[in-house]
Amino acid sequence: MERFTFHLLILISLIPGVSLMADTNDAEEQVVRRWLSTNSGVDVLKVEFTQIRKLTSLKSTIRQQGVLWIDRREGARFRWQIGSPPRTIVTRVKNELLVMRPRSLQYEKSPATESKNSMAILAGGFPRAWEEFQKKYELLGVKILNGTHRINVQPKGELAHGVRVLTFVTGSAKGVLQSIDLILRDGSSQQIVFDKVVTSPRLSDDLFEPDLTGYRAVDFK
Repeated sequence: MERFTFHLLILISLIPGVSLMADTNDAEEQVVRRWLSTNSGVDVLKVEFTQIRKLTSLKSTIRQQGVLWIDRREGARFRWQIGSPPRTIVTRVKNELLVMRPRSLQYEKSPATESKNSMAILAGGFPRAWEEFQKKYELLGVKILNGTHRINVQPKGELAHGVRVLTFVTGSAKGVLQSIDLILRDGSSQQIVFDKVVTSPRLSDDLFEPDLTGYRAVDFK
């Protein structure tokens, strides 16, 4: 009888913990869903951002300005560029990713799902539904810090190449995306802080399909 009572007490003691875990997971899912709702109906987006990079080979940080365009009306069209004039350009049209280095007149083309470029993770656009989020990412947890929610995820499939943790930082009040943090497996990191967001900007086709005249095909390592 005493043994039965002992096991019963153990089971009862575990119930609050299980309930708390369920509540925590529920709360984290709601944070993600609120962010996803802010992406709903946004087919065209332009983001001016500041990129802050920390490399394992350098003690100082690298800070650069850039622009990001996303067009989900015709598949997954994407353009990312750093510098003015651009030093690096990354575009995606359908399933092809193009990386350009205008200064050296070099470029690399590859299937978007096989690219080693860290921006390939964002090239499909931001998820707009819970099911899409679950398909792309494994949710590692949500942390609250300085009025923001830090949604930590691990990309799934080929997009996980080289990435240890990807963090979407949203405002606690409205759930709008404010920045994106990447911690790479080589120890380096990137922070992409959104400075200005424009919805429904005017776009031209050559924005996503830049002229490669004079460029040389290479394999960027």
